Amino acid sequence: MSDHDTAPLLLVGPGGPAGHEILAGLLDAGAPVIAVSPDVPGYSRPNLTWMQHDLVGHARIQSHVMICADAEALPLAARQVRAMPMLRRIIALSSASVVFKQRSADPGERETVERLVESEQSLAETAGKRGIELTLLRPTLIYGGRAPSALHGIRSWLEQRSWAPIAGNGLRQPVHADDLAALVRQLAAGSGSERGSPVETLSLGGGETLQYPEFVRRIASGAGIDATLVRMPAWLIASALRIAHRLGRFRSVTPVMIARQRMDLVVDDTRAREQLGWNPRPFRP
Repeated sequence: MSDHDTAPLLLVGPGGPAGHEILAGLLDAGAPVIAVSPDVPGYSRPNLTWMQHDLVGHARIQSHVMICADAEALPLAARQVRAMPMLRRIIALSSASVVFKQRSADPGERETVERLVESEQSLAETAGKRGIELTLLRPTLIYGGRAPSALHGIRSWLEQRSWAPIAGNGLRQPVHADDLAALVRQLAAGSGSERGSPVETLSLGGGETLQYPEFVRRIASGAGIDATLVRMPAWLIASALRIAHRLGRFRSVTPVMIARQRMDLVVDDTRAREQLGWNPRPFRP
């Protein structure tokens, strides 16, 4: 790392969709890392120190650079920054869901989005007041990491049934965890274009934009499945789901997920491409 070479980076949220890849990338680059997790995994490498923490309150640690590798850990990051007077740079992963799910019909999804937005605002306010460089990243769907992603549910369905109901042609821009990890490593090292503001929020899309049916076909192909996609109206799938839920089945699939098949879950990541050289790979699950 170019800045404060001997000081460890603080990494919160290493269990997120890209957490392992971000951690491994930092260690490969020679950065000493203190990783905060509620459960210390059986993963050890030189320059890596695990700190077990319940993610309530803040960890008693100081660092010049903090990385939040998971949107779910943003509330911890927002609390942590207030207890770190030496902090100079923050790289935090949020989610494009703060835009996509703002008006979700699911109250639980809206509550999650509200927490994310509150944490983003808290980080931005603290960073702005103290002159801390903050880069807030909002990637679309993350895949390819060791942790489960939304692709796992679709792949599991296809592996068991070899068919999937399709209700729409909404667009998708999946982001590979390794591409995200490379960008975080670049930002942690302080490399990038000139910053117009110490606080930046950047959307990140993947290297390819696909309609939902092709998105599912790629997942099936990656798993070696010859899948049949069955066109069905969203209302019919939602009705079938409600019946299944009453029978205790498919509880993890909700009607709002079916409705989103018709939505374009895409972002304009021009700023990230121009300012940071963001150049993600095509979707190859």
